[in-house]
Amino acid sequence: MRAAERVAASPIALEFIDLPGEQIPLENESADTVLVTYTLCTIPNVMKALGEMRRVMTNGGQMIFCEHGEAPDQSVKRWQKRLTPLWKAIGGGCHLGRPIPGMIRDAGFHVENLETMYLPGTPRFAGFNYWGTATKG
Repeated sequence: MRAAERVAASPIALEFIDLPGEQIPLENESADTVLVTYTLCTIPNVMKALGEMRRVMTNGGQMIFCEHGEAPDQSVKRWQKRLTPLWKAIGGGCHLGRPIPGMIRDAGFHVENLETMYLPGTPRFAGFNYWGTATKG
C-alpha cells in the first residue's frame, strides 16, 4: 500500500485511514484538515461519509477536495446517467455524475474555493473535475 508507506515516511504528522468513509475512527473535532481525492464518487453512503468528515473536523479546519462528478453540459449529463450503471460495475462503484459541490454544501460545509474544468485527454463523461476547499458551515 503505497499511500500508507508515504504517510509513514512523511515529516508532517498525518493519519492515513483505510476504512469505509462512513465510519471514521477519530474523536469529534480532532482533525484540522480533511483531504478527499477521487473518493466521493464511490462511497456508497456519501452523505453519511461527509457527515463523518464534518464531525471529525475542528471548527476553523478545512476540507481540501479534488473530485470528478456532474458535468455542466446537459448532453454530457445525459451520458453520465446512461453510463453510470455500467461504469459502477467496472469502476468499483464509481458514480459518474454526482453533484460534488452540492453534496458538500448539503452536508453542512461552506465551499470557500472552487475550480472546475474538463480534464484534457479524458472522456467528457468521466472528466469533469472539481477542486476546492470547504469549512464547516
